[in-house]
Amino acid sequence: MDADRSAADLAARRSRLARGLGLVLGITVADTLYLSWRFTALFAGWATPGSGLCSWTPGIDCDAVLRTPEARAFVVPNAILGLAFYSGCAIWWRAGLRLGPAYEHHVLRTLSVWLGIASVFTFYFWKLLLGLAWLCPFCPWNHVWTYAACFLAWRLWRLTPRPEPGAPAGPLLKLVALCVSWFWIWVGAWFWFEAARRSSGGL
Repeated sequence: MDADRSAADLAARRSRLARGLGLVLGITVADTLYLSWRFTALFAGWATPGSGLCSWTPGIDCDAVLRTPEARAFVVPNAILGLAFYSGCAIWWRAGLRLGPAYEHHVLRTLSVWLGIASVFTFYFWKLLLGLAWLCPFCPWNHVWTYAACFLAWRLWRLTPRPEPGAPAGPLLKLVALCVSWFWIWVGAWFWFEAARRSSGGL
């Protein structure tokens, strides 16, 4: 009886953590999707600066932040890199669950590692943000959600039983290839878009 209750409690905890992780990853994707669209619209001249959802005052203005060199700290816009990464994490998590219990431990461990790496990068982005004359309300929240997602993934990984060895590596390698390709597709799409705008005289 006690063993059954303990197993049921563990399953309930894991279920709550899994729902929380899915929700947080969904928020990060939505946040970076908006910021990516806004950066692209400003870059292409499709939007009027200062008219965005998070352009609230002269000093609290996402548009002003997105138009600074710091918004492209790694050549590709930070927002698009974030969208590629967080949507890739969401794909890794959701598709990884479909692979079954034999792969869940590894899927969560890998997700925890990459969210941990992303958490380290956020400190550099904090430095950039705090050095600007404007505040982007949506940008720092995504850093906070990164920490939350990292914790949830790590905690869920620690509660997930290690599977018996012997599961074929093929399904996991296909998922790795999908997520890595997904990231670079976004990066390549940005370079294509930028080149197309320049060649057409749009910039």
